[in-house]
Amino acid sequence: MIKPFADDDAAASIGDLSIENGTSRIAISGSVEITRDKAGLERARALKQLADELVATLEAEPAPEQVAPTQTASVDEVANPFA
Repeated sequence: MIKPFADDDAAASIGDLSIENGTSRIAISGSVEITRDKAGLERARALKQLADELVATLEAEPAPEQVAPTQTASVDEVANPFA
């Protein structure tokens, strides 16, 4: 599993749930199916471990009221060469 907020490169997955680490935010997307079997228990434990680590990291130091929004890449429009 990732170490929350440690870097901008690490990633992990739980089922089809993707977790992308970042130093100022963590992106979680997708879905995870928790079935009532050993595999479901394993996924549930992994999800709980991630949540526990996130909360512990956030509680470990004072947090700002809000993190600055992410900047989106600028896009330059060009003329269609096929028109």
